Amino acid sequence: MRAMCVVALAHRAHPDWPLLLIGNRDEFHARPAAPLAEWNDGSGIIAGRDLQAGGTWLGIHRASGRVVVVTNVRGAMPDPAKESRGALVVDLLCGKGRFADPAAEDLPRFNAFNLFAVGKSARLLTNRPVPLIMPLEPGVHALANEPVDAPCPRAERLRMALETVVGTGADPENLLDTLMAEDDPALFLRGDVYGTRASTLVAISATGDVRMIERRYEKGGRPAGTTALEFRIG
Repeated sequence: MRAMCVVALAHRAHPDWPLLLIGNRDEFHARPAAPLAEWNDGSGIIAGRDLQAGGTWLGIHRASGRVVVVTNVRGAMPDPAKESRGALVVDLLCGKGRFADPAAEDLPRFNAFNLFAVGKSARLLTNRPVPLIMPLEPGVHALANEPVDAPCPRAERLRMALETVVGTGADPENLLDTLMAEDDPALFLRGDVYGTRASTLVAISATGDVRMIERRYEKGGRPAGTTALEFRIG
């Protein structure tokens, strides 16, 4: 599964929202996906769903408040025999399954990825350039499709936009418009075969109130619908 390609996370940095996560998912338009919703399988996951492999690229667990997002990493040919990155997200969200609490030696079992996992603590997981699980300090962090030791202008642009929102206390929903930027470095990819399929915002307040918005796009970047959810975790 290809995955969300640029994402920024504010962890315990915004005065009103201890967790803010914003990002674009770039994918082939032919790959089927279900819109953002609470899954009907009893898992407690609220997410979009990849209908080809069954996992997700970004989600929140309603009971625990865990939030997980994954990106792929460019430069390595996917191996279909490896474990699903979307399934890794599901296990981390639910807190159960083979990879609910992975060790660094588990990470090479997946195709190349970067991942943020936030619950009682926040962590970065990656297997490029080497398997690594690293705690995240409070602040603003960003990932894209580059190895974590390589510079990435797309990630840095989104990180700075989120940092500005944190610094001014502005409404984070405005970041959804920032995600449509097409100038260099482009955050939004307007392609007919491959492009930005969804822009997503997750905002969790200190009281556990969640605002989650997904804007979807079809070929050529044409709007294909918006889902906005408000709920409380726990």
